[in-house]
Amino acid sequence: MKNTEILEKLVKRTTEYLKNDIGIEIDDSCTTIKSVDQIEYLDITAYIALSSDISATVGMSTSNKFACTLVKKFLSIEIAPSEMAELAAENIAETLNITTGNILKDLMIMKEGGNINISIPHTLYNAVVVKKKKNGMMYISKLRSNDEEILLSYFL
Repeated sequence: MKNTEILEKLVKRTTEYLKNDIGIEIDDSCTTIKSVDQIEYLDITAYIALSSDISATVGMSTSNKFACTLVKKFLSIEIAPSEMAELAAENIAETLNITTGNILKDLMIMKEGGNINISIPHTLYNAVVVKKKKNGMMYISKLRSNDEEILLSYFL
């Protein structure tokens, strides 16, 4: 498996999910995957650990504004601002969980009979910087929705 296979599939599936299933406009015309030494996460970040035949972490990070847009697309009722923050984080985590779960079956390691365990999503609040470990690898890809950025990450 090449190092970026999971992130490539995650970018594609997340873009499709947000555009087709949720109805959020995504500009994916200049989506690239870059190797980085650190990841500067945005306001709300969800991450999922993968284990067994793969030891890696995938993440999705967005601004509070985009996370609230996602909540409004999911709900057809008005909610109190006090509930918005909790629902925003839950929606980012659930989006990552759905898209990660959907790509696993398409990975070559799974097609060859491998096994990948997926953790429950964990959420970070506020901007956070994560630096790569010695001999580790970190990759990011950025999507755009209007003026908002969606950061997808993968590191081992």
